[in-house]
Amino acid sequence: MKTQNDAIVYEIRLKGHLGPNTLIWFENFEAEHSPDGETILRGPVVDQASLRGILTRIFDLGLSLTLIRQME
Repeated sequence: MKTQNDAIVYEIRLKGHLGPNTLIWFENFEAEHSPDGETILRGPVVDQASLRGILTRIFDLGLSLTLIRQME
């Protein structure tokens, strides 16, 4: 079983500046707001099932995904 120590850090960019009530759904991620109107989330993802859960949450919340990538 994979743990947080085995996690890969991902960067996820979403359209708009998300408020604290929405960011609570991404509790293991650091969030920052870019000057061009995006929210940038960075955090650990332990496996593909976890990544799918995060993506499902994004779509269930009606957010617009602009970028997702693994960090080096």
